[in-house]
Amino acid sequence: MTIAQPRTTRHHRVDERFLELLEQDFGIPEFALSHAFMGVPAEPKKSAIALCEWASRADDPARALLAWARKNGRGTFRLDVTDEE
Repeated sequence: MTIAQPRTTRHHRVDERFLELLEQDFGIPEFALSHAFMGVPAEPKKSAIALCEWASRADDPARALLAWARKNGRGTFRLDVTDEE
């Protein structure tokens, strides 16, 4: 008998098509969305929506979102990639 795992939406990750929808819904440029959410692994969709809602209340939503990503090491600002020289 196997034990059922609790259902979760964490496996639903941001992709290129979802970035287009976020841009349409929140008016944040796809460039900023891509740099904030696309990484390995990409941000969960549910988190991305909440972050876009938060950023849309700022004077400059794109700048707020990129600052969040940089501060939290997300998207293209991930710190887990090391340079070996």
